[in-house]
Amino acid sequence: MRMPDAGKTMTTPSRRSVVLASLVLLLLIAALGISGCTDASRDTVYPAGAPGETPQESTAAAGTTGTAAGVPVHATTVQHTPAPDASAPYITFDPISGKNIGDLLVFSGTTNLPEKTAVYLYRTFGSTGEEKLVSNREVFAGPDGTNRWRFVSDSSGFDPGLYSVTVTTGEKDVKGSAQFTLSGTSLRPESVIYYSGTKKSSTGTPAITVNPIADHMQGDIFLITGTSGLEEGTLLLCDIHPVYFDDASKRPATVYNGPSGTAGDTIVVRGTGGLNTWSFALDTRAFEKTDYVVNITTVSEDFTIREIVGKAQFALK
Repeated sequence: MRMPDAGKTMTTPSRRSVVLASLVLLLLIAALGISGCTDASRDTVYPAGAPGETPQESTAAAGTTGTAAGVPVHATTVQHTPAPDASAPYITFDPISGKNIGDLLVFSGTTNLPEKTAVYLYRTFGSTGEEKLVSNREVFAGPDGTNRWRFVSDSSGFDPGLYSVTVTTGEKDVKGSAQFTLSGTSLRPESVIYYSGTKKSSTGTPAITVNPIADHMQGDIFLITGTSGLEEGTLLLCDIHPVYFDDASKRPATVYNGPSGTAGDTIVVRGTGGLNTWSFALDTRAFEKTDYVVNITTVSEDFTIREIVGKAQFALK
Protein backbone atom coordinates (compact mmCIF):
# COMPACT_ATOMS: atom_id res chain seq x y z
CA MET A 1 0.00 0.00 0.00
CA ARG A 2 1.42 3.34 -1.06
CA MET A 3 2.06 6.04 1.59
CA PRO A 4 2.81 9.27 -0.33
CA ASP A 5 2.95 11.60 2.68
CA ALA A 6 5.30 9.34 4.57
CA GLY A 7 7.48 9.01 1.45
CA LYS A 8 7.87 12.79 1.10
CA THR A 9 8.61 13.22 4.75
CA MET A 10 11.43 10.60 4.67
CA THR A 11 13.14 11.62 1.34
CA THR A 12 13.43 15.40 1.88
CA PRO A 13 15.75 15.30 4.98
CA SER A 14 17.86 12.56 3.37
CA ARG A 15 18.57 14.66 0.26
CA ARG A 16 19.56 17.62 2.40
CA SER A 17 22.00 15.44 4.36
CA VAL A 18 23.60 14.20 1.15
CA VAL A 19 23.96 17.73 -0.21
CA LEU A 20 25.50 19.01 3.03
CA ALA A 21 27.84 16.04 3.26
CA SER A 22 28.90 16.60 -0.35
CA LEU A 23 29.61 20.28 0.30
CA VAL A 24 31.67 19.43 3.38
CA LEU A 25 33.62 16.83 1.40
CA LEU A 26 34.29 19.27 -1.44
CA LEU A 27 35.50 21.93 1.01
CA LEU A 28 37.75 19.38 2.70
CA ILE A 29 39.25 18.28 -0.65
CA ALA A 30 39.81 21.91 -1.63
CA ALA A 31 41.51 22.64 1.69
CA LEU A 32 43.77 19.63 1.31
CA GLY A 33 44.58 20.69 -2.25
CA ILE A 34 45.52 24.20 -1.16
CA SER A 35 47.61 22.80 1.70
CA GLY A 36 49.40 20.44 -0.67
CA CYS A 37 50.25 23.27 -3.07
CA THR A 38 51.61 25.36 -0.22
CA ASP A 39 53.94 22.58 0.96
CA ALA A 40 55.14 21.94 -2.58
CA SER A 41 56.08 25.59 -3.01
CA ARG A 42 58.17 25.41 0.15
CA ASP A 43 60.16 22.53 -1.35
CA THR A 44 61.26 24.65 -4.33
CA VAL A 45 64.39 26.56 -3.31
CA TYR A 46 65.60 29.17 -5.77
CA PRO A 47 69.41 29.34 -5.72
CA ALA A 48 69.58 32.94 -6.92
CA GLY A 49 67.13 35.82 -6.79
CA ALA A 50 63.70 35.98 -5.24
CA PRO A 51 61.21 33.08 -5.22
CA GLY A 52 59.53 32.85 -8.58
CA GLU A 53 62.63 33.77 -10.61
CA THR A 54 64.11 31.18 -12.94
CA PRO A 55 67.28 29.52 -11.50
CA GLN A 56 70.32 30.32 -13.62
CA GLU A 57 73.07 27.96 -14.70
CA SER A 58 76.35 28.62 -12.89
CA THR A 59 79.26 29.92 -14.95
CA ALA A 60 81.76 28.21 -12.62
CA ALA A 61 83.67 25.16 -13.79
CA ALA A 62 82.32 21.75 -12.90
CA GLY A 63 83.68 20.59 -9.57
CA THR A 64 84.28 24.14 -8.34
CA THR A 65 82.70 24.77 -4.96
CA GLY A 66 82.76 27.19 -2.05
CA THR A 67 81.89 26.49 1.56
CA ALA A 68 80.22 29.80 2.24
CA ALA A 69 76.69 29.35 3.47
CA GLY A 70 74.59 29.03 0.32
CA VAL A 71 71.04 27.94 -0.42
CA PRO A 72 70.84 24.18 -1.05
CA VAL A 73 69.56 23.18 -4.47
CA HIS A 74 66.38 21.10 -4.52
CA ALA A 75 66.45 17.95 -6.62
CA THR A 76 64.00 19.43 -9.11
CA THR A 77 65.96 22.64 -9.73
CA VAL A 78 69.00 23.31 -11.92
CA GLN A 79 72.21 22.02 -10.34
CA HIS A 80 74.83 24.74 -9.90
CA THR A 81 77.52 26.11 -7.61
CA PRO A 82 75.76 28.09 -4.87
CA ALA A 83 76.43 31.81 -4.85
CA PRO A 84 78.30 32.95 -1.74
CA ASP A 85 76.31 34.36 1.15
CA ALA A 86 77.95 37.72 1.91
CA SER A 87 76.63 37.60 5.48
CA ALA A 88 79.05 34.75 6.31
CA PRO A 89 82.79 34.35 5.57
CA TYR A 90 83.41 32.59 2.28
CA ILE A 91 86.17 31.53 -0.15
CA THR A 92 85.32 30.76 -3.77
CA PHE A 93 87.38 29.48 -6.72
CA ASP A 94 87.57 30.96 -10.19
CA PRO A 95 86.92 28.33 -12.92
CA ILE A 96 89.86 25.97 -13.57
CA SER A 97 90.22 24.54 -17.07
CA GLY A 98 91.98 21.31 -17.99
CA LYS A 99 95.76 21.50 -17.72
CA ASN A 100 98.76 19.66 -19.15
CA ILE A 101 101.98 18.71 -17.37
CA GLY A 102 104.38 21.62 -17.70
CA ASP A 103 101.64 24.27 -17.61
CA LEU A 104 101.70 27.18 -15.21
CA LEU A 105 98.92 26.54 -12.70
CA VAL A 106 97.03 29.56 -11.37
CA PHE A 107 94.50 29.08 -8.56
CA SER A 108 92.52 32.19 -7.70
CA GLY A 109 89.18 33.32 -6.38
CA THR A 110 87.22 35.74 -4.24
CA THR A 111 86.57 36.07 -0.53
CA ASN A 112 85.04 38.46 1.96
CA LEU A 113 87.83 37.80 4.45
CA PRO A 114 89.74 41.00 5.37
CA GLU A 115 92.86 42.05 3.49
CA LYS A 116 96.09 40.45 4.68
CA THR A 117 94.25 37.44 6.11
CA ALA A 118 96.54 34.42 5.72
CA VAL A 119 95.08 31.64 3.56
CA TYR A 120 96.62 28.24 2.86
CA LEU A 121 96.60 26.05 -0.26
CA TYR A 122 96.26 22.28 0.18
CA ARG A 123 96.53 19.76 -2.65
CA THR A 124 95.28 16.17 -2.89
CA PHE A 125 96.18 13.77 -5.74
CA GLY A 126 93.56 11.17 -6.60
CA SER A 127 90.37 10.37 -4.74
CA THR A 128 92.14 8.79 -1.76
CA GLY A 129 95.41 10.73 -1.78
CA GLU A 130 96.96 12.47 1.20
CA GLU A 131 96.24 16.17 1.57
CA LYS A 132 99.45 18.21 1.44
CA LEU A 133 100.05 21.82 2.41
CA VAL A 134 101.52 23.66 -0.59
CA SER A 135 101.98 27.29 0.50
CA ASN A 136 100.32 30.28 2.09
CA ARG A 137 99.44 33.76 0.84
CA GLU A 138 97.55 36.85 1.98
CA VAL A 139 94.15 38.12 0.87
CA PHE A 140 94.40 41.29 -1.21
CA ALA A 141 91.96 43.89 -2.56
CA GLY A 142 90.75 43.27 -6.11
CA PRO A 143 90.29 46.04 -8.70
CA ASP A 144 86.50 45.80 -8.43
CA GLY A 145 86.46 46.21 -4.65
CA THR A 146 86.07 42.48 -3.97
CA ASN A 147 88.88 40.89 -1.98
CA ARG A 148 90.81 38.15 -3.75
CA TRP A 149 93.44 35.45 -3.23
CA ARG A 150 95.89 33.79 -5.67
CA PHE A 151 98.41 30.95 -5.78
CA VAL A 152 100.67 29.89 -8.67
CA SER A 153 102.45 26.59 -9.18
CA ASP A 154 104.61 24.85 -11.77
CA SER A 155 103.18 21.47 -12.83
CA SER A 156 106.39 20.03 -14.36
CA GLY A 157 107.01 17.79 -11.36
CA PHE A 158 103.41 16.55 -11.10
CA ASP A 159 101.92 13.23 -12.16
CA PRO A 160 98.91 13.15 -14.51
CA GLY A 161 95.51 12.60 -12.95
CA LEU A 162 92.76 14.18 -10.88
CA TYR A 163 93.71 16.81 -8.31
CA SER A 164 91.69 18.45 -5.57
CA VAL A 165 92.79 21.82 -4.23
CA THR A 166 91.50 23.57 -1.12
CA VAL A 167 92.12 27.10 0.14
CA THR A 168 91.39 27.66 3.80
CA THR A 169 92.08 29.89 6.76
CA GLY A 170 94.56 28.77 9.40
CA GLU A 171 91.76 27.47 11.61
CA LYS A 172 90.14 25.79 8.58
CA ASP A 173 86.80 27.33 9.57
CA VAL A 174 86.39 28.94 6.13
CA LYS A 175 87.40 27.16 2.95
CA GLY A 176 86.72 26.64 -0.73
CA SER A 177 87.61 23.66 -2.92
CA ALA A 178 87.92 22.75 -6.59
CA GLN A 179 89.11 19.92 -8.83
CA PHE A 180 91.05 19.79 -12.07
CA THR A 181 92.58 17.13 -14.29
CA LEU A 182 96.23 17.23 -15.34
CA SER A 183 96.97 15.49 -18.65
CA GLY A 184 100.21 14.35 -20.25
CA THR A 185 103.15 12.09 -19.41
CA SER A 186 104.85 12.26 -16.05
CA LEU A 187 108.35 13.78 -16.05
CA ARG A 188 108.76 13.22 -12.33
CA PRO A 189 111.48 10.82 -11.10
CA GLU A 190 110.84 8.31 -8.36
CA SER A 191 112.83 10.18 -5.71
CA VAL A 192 114.50 13.52 -4.94
CA ILE A 193 118.31 13.75 -5.16
CA TYR A 194 120.52 16.10 -3.17
CA TYR A 195 123.67 16.97 -5.13
CA SER A 196 126.71 15.93 -3.11
CA GLY A 197 129.48 17.21 -5.39
CA THR A 198 130.79 13.69 -5.97
CA LYS A 199 128.80 12.87 -9.09
CA LYS A 200 130.68 14.14 -12.13
CA SER A 201 129.91 13.72 -15.79
CA SER A 202 132.58 13.00 -18.44
CA THR A 203 132.71 16.71 -19.21
CA GLY A 204 133.06 17.81 -15.60
CA THR A 205 130.60 19.37 -13.19
CA PRO A 206 127.08 19.67 -14.66
CA ALA A 207 125.94 23.22 -15.19
CA ILE A 208 122.65 24.99 -14.47
CA THR A 209 121.51 27.49 -17.07
CA VAL A 210 118.69 30.01 -16.79
CA ASN A 211 116.89 30.88 -19.98
CA PRO A 212 116.77 34.64 -20.75
CA ILE A 213 113.95 36.35 -18.84
CA ALA A 214 112.13 39.22 -20.50
CA ASP A 215 111.20 42.30 -18.50
CA HIS A 216 107.70 42.16 -17.05
CA MET A 217 105.03 44.40 -15.62
CA GLN A 218 104.45 44.45 -11.88
CA GLY A 219 101.86 41.80 -11.04
CA ASP A 220 102.73 39.48 -13.94
CA ILE A 221 102.70 35.70 -13.46
CA PHE A 222 105.23 33.66 -15.43
CA LEU A 223 107.54 30.64 -15.46
CA ILE A 224 111.30 30.96 -15.07
CA THR A 225 112.89 28.06 -16.95
CA GLY A 226 116.27 26.56 -17.72
CA THR A 227 118.30 23.45 -18.47
CA SER A 228 120.85 21.33 -16.64
CA GLY A 229 123.04 18.26 -17.02
CA LEU A 230 122.09 17.26 -13.47
CA GLU A 231 120.19 14.04 -12.91
CA GLU A 232 116.43 13.90 -12.95
CA GLY A 233 115.10 14.53 -9.45
CA THR A 234 117.95 16.78 -8.33
CA LEU A 235 116.60 19.36 -5.90
CA LEU A 236 117.26 23.00 -6.77
CA LEU A 237 116.78 26.15 -4.72
CA CYS A 238 115.39 29.26 -6.42
CA ASP A 239 116.23 32.62 -4.86
CA ILE A 240 114.81 35.79 -6.42
CA HIS A 241 115.58 39.19 -4.88
CA PRO A 242 116.20 42.85 -5.87
CA VAL A 243 119.67 43.63 -7.19
CA TYR A 244 120.22 46.21 -4.43
CA PHE A 245 120.31 43.37 -1.90
CA ASP A 246 123.70 42.48 -3.42
CA ASP A 247 124.80 45.98 -4.45
CA ALA A 248 123.82 48.75 -2.03
CA SER A 249 124.76 51.39 -4.60
CA LYS A 250 121.70 50.36 -6.62
CA ARG A 251 119.31 50.83 -3.70
CA PRO A 252 116.52 53.25 -4.69
CA ALA A 253 115.64 56.30 -2.59
CA THR A 254 112.24 54.83 -1.80
CA VAL A 255 111.96 51.14 -1.01
CA TYR A 256 108.74 49.22 -1.55
CA ASN A 257 106.93 48.50 1.73
CA GLY A 258 105.73 45.01 0.88
CA PRO A 259 107.67 41.76 0.45
CA SER A 260 109.82 41.99 -2.67
CA GLY A 261 111.36 38.65 -3.45
CA THR A 262 110.80 34.97 -2.91
CA ALA A 263 112.58 31.67 -2.45
CA GLY A 264 111.48 28.11 -3.06
CA ASP A 265 112.52 24.78 -4.47
CA THR A 266 112.02 22.83 -7.67
CA ILE A 267 113.41 19.64 -9.18
CA VAL A 268 115.21 18.73 -12.38
CA VAL A 269 112.88 16.81 -14.73
CA ARG A 270 113.42 14.79 -17.89
CA GLY A 271 114.34 16.84 -20.95
CA THR A 272 115.53 16.08 -24.46
CA GLY A 273 118.88 16.04 -26.28
CA GLY A 274 120.86 15.11 -23.17
CA LEU A 275 119.74 18.20 -21.25
CA ASN A 276 117.20 17.98 -18.47
CA THR A 277 115.03 20.94 -17.57
CA TRP A 278 113.68 22.79 -14.55
CA SER A 279 111.13 25.56 -14.02
CA PHE A 280 109.84 27.81 -11.27
CA ALA A 281 106.50 29.68 -11.09
CA LEU A 282 106.65 33.34 -10.07
CA ASP A 283 103.84 35.70 -9.05
CA THR A 284 105.05 39.32 -8.88
CA ARG A 285 101.85 40.88 -7.52
CA ALA A 286 103.51 42.04 -4.28
CA PHE A 287 106.89 42.90 -5.82
CA GLU A 288 108.29 46.40 -6.20
CA LYS A 289 109.24 47.86 -9.57
CA THR A 290 112.99 47.29 -9.76
CA ASP A 291 115.65 44.96 -11.19
CA TYR A 292 115.87 41.41 -9.86
CA VAL A 293 118.52 38.69 -9.59
CA VAL A 294 117.60 35.03 -10.07
CA ASN A 295 119.89 32.44 -8.46
CA ILE A 296 119.29 28.73 -9.07
CA THR A 297 121.55 26.41 -7.05
CA THR A 298 122.02 22.83 -5.96
CA VAL A 299 121.81 22.12 -2.25
CA SER A 300 123.18 19.47 0.08
CA GLU A 301 120.83 17.29 2.12
CA ASP A 302 121.48 19.33 5.26
CA PHE A 303 120.93 22.56 3.26
CA THR A 304 124.38 23.90 4.21
CA ILE A 305 126.20 23.65 0.87
CA ARG A 306 125.09 25.41 -2.33
CA GLU A 307 127.52 24.53 -5.12
CA ILE A 308 126.33 24.86 -8.70
CA VAL A 309 124.79 28.21 -9.55
CA GLY A 310 122.77 29.51 -12.49
CA LYS A 311 122.08 33.25 -12.72
CA ALA A 312 119.85 35.66 -14.61
CA GLN A 313 118.26 39.09 -14.21
CA PHE A 314 115.00 40.77 -15.17
CA ALA A 315 113.17 44.00 -14.42
CA LEU A 316 109.64 44.77 -13.28
CA LYS A 317 108.15 47.91 -14.81
